[in-house]
Amino acid sequence: MDLHFTRMAPLKSYQHVVEQIENAICEGTLQQGERLPSELKLKEMFATSRGTVREALRVLEQKGLVSIRTGVKGGATVKQANTDAMRDSMALLVRHQKVSLRQLAEFREFLEGYAAEKAAEIQNDEEMVQLRRIVQAIQDHVDTCPDDWTEFNRLDAMFHQKLAAMADNPLVEANLVTVHDNIQGYFQKYLPFSRQLLEKDFADLRDIASAVEQGKVKEAGKAARRHIARFTRIMEKHQLLETA
Repeated sequence: MDLHFTRMAPLKSYQHVVEQIENAICEGTLQQGERLPSELKLKEMFATSRGTVREALRVLEQKGLVSIRTGVKGGATVKQANTDAMRDSMALLVRHQKVSLRQLAEFREFLEGYAAEKAAEIQNDEEMVQLRRIVQAIQDHVDTCPDDWTEFNRLDAMFHQKLAAMADNPLVEANLVTVHDNIQGYFQKYLPFSRQLLEKDFADLRDIASAVEQGKVKEAGKAARRHIARFTRIMEKHQLLETA
C-alpha cells in the first residue's frame, strides 16, 4: 500500500483528513478490505492531533467508507462501496414524512417512469416471469375482497421494486426500494380505502406490466407516471379535507 497524504495546513479541520482518505478510496489507492494506517501513524502523516484523526475516521465510518473495530487487533478497514448510507438518509426522510406528497410524487414519477421504460426496453424474460407472478398474487388478493390496504400495499411495493430491479441500474433500484420500504405511512394517513380505489390501483399495475411485457417503452413510462399522479391527487385531496 503506497499512500502519500498531504500534511494539513494550519487551522484546517478533520475534513482535510476525511477528504484525502475518501479520495484515496475513490481512486483505488485504498482497496476494499485494506486496513488504514494506525491512528498514531495517520496523526504523523497528516501532522495533526490524534483527536482530529479519530473524528475523521468517525465521519468516514458514518459515510459507509470504512468499518472500525476496537481492541488490540482493531483499526479502520475500507468497506465495499454500496448505497447503504444513501438509503438510510432517504429512509428517514420518507418514513418521517419530511417531504410533501407533491415532492414525493415528482421524485417517483421521474424514477418510476424511467424504470418502467427501461424494463420495457431491456425485456428480461426471467424477471418478467417474476413480475407476472406478483401481478397474479395481487389479483388473488383482490379476489378475496379485502377491507383494507395492508396486504395490497405490501404486494404493491413488491411490484414497484421488481420494476426498479428490471431497470438494471443500482442507483435507480436503491432509491425506489428505499421509497417503497418506507412509503406506507403516507398511504395509511392519506389514502382512504374503498373497493373502487383498490380495483383502480390494480388496473393501473396491470397496465404498466402489460406495456413492459409488450416492449412498449413510452407507454410503460406514461402508465407508471399516470398511476402515481392519479393516486397523489387522491391523497392530496384527502390531506386537504383533514386540514380544513
